[in-house]
Amino acid sequence: MVIDKKCVQGAQLVAEKQPTRHPHLTYSITLSRQALSSGRKILIIVNPAAGQSSYEGRLQQLEKKLQAESLDFQHFYTRRNDKGQLAAFVDASQGFTDLMVMGGDGTLNYVVNELQGRNLPIGIVSNGTGNDSVKSLHGVTDFHQQVDIAIHGMPARFDLGLCNGRYFVNGVGIGFDGQVVKEMTDRGSSKSKLDYLRTVLRIVYGFKEQMLEFSIDGKTLSRKVLLLTVSNGTTFGGGFVINPFAKTNDGQLDICILNEVHPLLRFWHLPKLKNGSHHKIKAAEFYRSQQMSIAPSDRLVAHLDGEYIGHPPFDISIQKAQLLVMVKKQ
Repeated sequence: MVIDKKCVQGAQLVAEKQPTRHPHLTYSITLSRQALSSGRKILIIVNPAAGQSSYEGRLQQLEKKLQAESLDFQHFYTRRNDKGQLAAFVDASQGFTDLMVMGGDGTLNYVVNELQGRNLPIGIVSNGTGNDSVKSLHGVTDFHQQVDIAIHGMPARFDLGLCNGRYFVNGVGIGFDGQVVKEMTDRGSSKSKLDYLRTVLRIVYGFKEQMLEFSIDGKTLSRKVLLLTVSNGTTFGGGFVINPFAKTNDGQLDICILNEVHPLLRFWHLPKLKNGSHHKIKAAEFYRSQQMSIAPSDRLVAHLDGEYIGHPPFDISIQKAQLLVMVKKQ
């Protein structure tokens, strides 16, 4: 792993060490220990397209659990291009105390951007294809455990990232992973783990690194990058641990840069990206900072929380403790 201390004196550099699977799950100091009041009114936000055939059965199970707990709830079904409708619905209805989000990473990102500033705790009930954000927040992926946490857990504060005015829970990926998302979007792919892996294997050999200029906490750098990921969380693409050192409540962006890698060696290194051990290879650089700017590039594309967002330039910053998520009681 290469870390250039001369180039980036203003950024906090990440120590070289073996990461644990979920090193970021240290949220106890940010927990709000004030119990949720009685008389809860829950809004279940459902993305029917996420998970497709499985969402109806899971929604019925969730409804039965809420009814057994004598909890009041309503539904909101997301649709394409319905920007502003969720916020208008919540504001018009008034009185909601909790949100439950049934969908994937894109659904959670949609809710966070629509309802930012309303300070409503979110219970995450995963039903997407990647579900990477929840792995970086409280780490619980079992459906029944998630429902229990959403009902009986407690709210904890987490950071959000901000890219060109749009919030992200997990991160922004530029270069190779951005190209993967673009090609899946162009094909109308389901964005399942299998589709993601197939796309990775199809383009990994022929993808060409490109020069990219960026600044970290005001210090300008230039690299020929395979990928550059700016993240709040650890995991992308349905299980690739790109930023293994990231924590979602430390007030820092975690930056992973993979520089030039011979096409044949990319296949060798893919398992390391899967388990987070790529910090050991020479082509990898890791930084931490609170702000990052990325210069324009018409040869590199990007995604934000798994959604295609086009080409740089990007201005990215960390927004500390702006996300309220239900977690298991300590």
